[in-house]
Amino acid sequence: MFHKSLSCKWLLTLSAVLFMAACGSSESEVAFHGTVLKDAETAPGIALTNQFGQTVDLDDFRDSVVVLTFLYTNCPDVCPIATSRLREVQETLGEDGAEVQFVAVSVDPERDSVEAAREYLDKWGLSENNWDYLVGEETLLEEVWKDYYVDPAVSNHDPLESAQANPTPESRGAIDSLSAEITERYLVVHSTPVFLIDRQGKRRVVFTPPLEPEEVAQDVRKLLDSS
Repeated sequence: MFHKSLSCKWLLTLSAVLFMAACGSSESEVAFHGTVLKDAETAPGIALTNQFGQTVDLDDFRDSVVVLTFLYTNCPDVCPIATSRLREVQETLGEDGAEVQFVAVSVDPERDSVEAAREYLDKWGLSENNWDYLVGEETLLEEVWKDYYVDPAVSNHDPLESAQANPTPESRGAIDSLSAEITERYLVVHSTPVFLIDRQGKRRVVFTPPLEPEEVAQDVRKLLDSS
């Protein structure tokens, strides 16, 4: 299983990247709403399985602009918000959205199966709408997380801790049952950067929450128009 406690390593690394990118921005790059990545380089490769069980490679989307983020299907908070905002981005793009591919990479290899990914996108009406939710084995996902400065960690917080302090014999069984359910519903603490990758496969811009759909859409259009 991936990290059991939250690490600041990749958050600090991403912060350093954003700082250097901001310092290196040219006057033309300031037109972007997101943070422009200095010396845009080819986006690190991603080859995983999507919600249809198909192998998907980031190179498959050359000639499109890619909007890339990180989610997990059991997420109760940040992921639904990010998904909602990115769906707004797609709606804002209108016909331009046909040239844009949205990609979500799992941060929960134990529970994010092909079926779970399909159900998640179906719930949002996105399964067959230029979206790929990519899942895979932990070893494969870890390489992607590292390349994109994401460091998922399982939360050790037990919301029943206080209830377990002095349980009565009558409540012990119920508490044990709920604890087992909570183990299955563990939280994954993770960042949700949104990377924009241009038609040539170069990682150009990154957004961090809170996302403004109109701003992301405008930056996507700039990349569509510039290539």
